Amino acid sequence: MDMHIKKYNKFNYLDKLKTCSRDSRKTLLHMILILLCVLLAVPVFSACGFLNKTDVLQTLPESTDQQEEEQAGNDSAASEAVEIEIWNKLEPREQIELMNSIQEFMDNNKNIKIVSRHFRSEEELADQFKAASLAGAGAELILANISISADLAKSKVIRQIPEEMEYADIISGLEEISKFENVNYIIPFRAFDFLLLYYNRDFVSDVPLNFNDLIQYCRQVNNPPENMWGFLFNLYEPEWVLPLIGGYQDWVYDYLTGSISLDSKAMISTLKMLLTIYNDEKILPYGYSYEEINNAFINGNAHMIINGNWAAEDYSNAGINFGISRIPVVIEGFKNPTPMVDGIGFMFNANSYGREFEAASKLVNYLMTEETQFSWSLKTKTLPVFNSIDSLAQVKENEILYSQIQQLKTCRGRINEKALRVIRDAIKINLENVMAGNITPEDAAAKMQEDAIKLLTGSQINESPASSEEQPESNES
Repeated sequence: MDMHIKKYNKFNYLDKLKTCSRDSRKTLLHMILILLCVLLAVPVFSACGFLNKTDVLQTLPESTDQQEEEQAGNDSAASEAVEIEIWNKLEPREQIELMNSIQEFMDNNKNIKIVSRHFRSEEELADQFKAASLAGAGAELILANISISADLAKSKVIRQIPEEMEYADIISGLEEISKFENVNYIIPFRAFDFLLLYYNRDFVSDVPLNFNDLIQYCRQVNNPPENMWGFLFNLYEPEWVLPLIGGYQDWVYDYLTGSISLDSKAMISTLKMLLTIYNDEKILPYGYSYEEINNAFINGNAHMIINGNWAAEDYSNAGINFGISRIPVVIEGFKNPTPMVDGIGFMFNANSYGREFEAASKLVNYLMTEETQFSWSLKTKTLPVFNSIDSLAQVKENEILYSQIQQLKTCRGRINEKALRVIRDAIKINLENVMAGNITPEDAAAKMQEDAIKLLTGSQINESPASSEEQPESNES
């Protein structure tokens, strides 16, 4: 029984082994067949593109966020950031305000980057810009004195201002010095350095509208022993005399041709007016320098003076209760004198085109807005360039600013330095001789013109100023 059992168990075990072997072989065959099918299927599927991951992903619908991100990316690419450069020659306060304005502009125009470079002098800026522009480089935009625009235009390194960027409301004094060969190459931006009448409100209640009224006022208040004067004038500085010529409806310089005209009826009338005030009426003292006149006004010894717009802040800081008005109408004339005015403006590189030019133009248009013009007036010693700016409520509320603008509107453009130097020298020596009685106004005007021609050609003029014995007696006694 036991043997049978053992034998039976042995054969049973062997049968099981045989059965397992047959099953394993079947399993192995199945696995081989599956593997072969897979290997054969891969090329087929690849050819059909079913295993191409990128194509599969592209067929999947995108989420809303993904679509928005893609659209934003496309918009960004379409408005790719553009970088422009602006070179400037500004005084410290104006330079700071320019930086502030540029930052405000970039905050509102994210796709425009502006790089600014400051120069210490107009000559340095002009020289480097000409060299860069002629080489096809340089800043897209310049902000500098209007006086350098003619030289840059002559060198063909700045481009003509497009008609759509010409502002029709620019004050005439700056407009007439903004052209070269009657073509506009600069956009005036700020005005400064012009003369006007200052008066002390503690003394003057009714501002004289003409020099006849001013003479009457001085007769009433002049007190030479106490060094008290109704009005003081910088007689021997030609730039104080030139505005009077404009009051007689003429001028000494032609901005288009560059010709100088000193032998005129207006010059003769101006010299006669000065003789009336100083020698006939004797209401003004001789010999007062600019510094002495300025100090007399600060100290309350002069009720009225003529000084530049640059002095307004100094008088305010000194605590003077002052007002500003246009220089009074000339004697026997009908017009207020016309001081010279200087200014700064924008010029475009001749190489500036396309997106860079568009960005530079957009910056200029922003800086020329009334809001920016007014803001600069409060923070710098410069004034707006628009005739109509005084119609703004905030300008009308600022009496000093409003009054300065009224004088600014009558100004003539500052004559270029070379011609102005000739005019100064020709006037000064002959004016001294007129006041000393050595020459008549008519002869002095003719002599001024002769001297100007000599100076222009490099010749020497006959300088024979009045000697100390010939100088007029002081009107202080």
